[in-house]
Amino acid sequence: MHVVVGGAFNGKRKWVKEHYRLQSGACKWFCGYVNNAKMSEIYETEHFQKITVIEGIEQYIFHLIDQSSDWQKKWEKMIFSWHEWEVKKRGTVIIIANDITKGVVPIDPLERKWRDACGSCLQQLIAKAGRVDMIWYGISERLK
Repeated sequence: MHVVVGGAFNGKRKWVKEHYRLQSGACKWFCGYVNNAKMSEIYETEHFQKITVIEGIEQYIFHLIDQSSDWQKKWEKMIFSWHEWEVKKRGTVIIIANDITKGVVPIDPLERKWRDACGSCLQQLIAKAGRVDMIWYGISERLK
């Protein structure tokens, strides 16, 4: 897995497209920012392609914690299935995440839970990832 993380509107999507030389239709691109984004889209790997991009993972995490009391087990199972898919299909899963763990701590309990969950989930993703890049203002820094 390749995790690409950074601030909102800092050029992560553009960097991924340039780094992998992606053309329209050359990969499967899931986006958590669209209104009809469904957790099932990324939970099952049957629709993945050789290069699969999951953008806005923090939005999927929000839906997961909001809809499931055992969200941590589902998250771990999802990471495991992505890793297994990569090994079996010899493909790449690219996760694009907005870092929402910095800044002012939200007052709303659900938003605090979401922020904490994103931090925990990203730590697990990064531990499994073969590569990690941080993008700030369009500039990449390889962390792993």
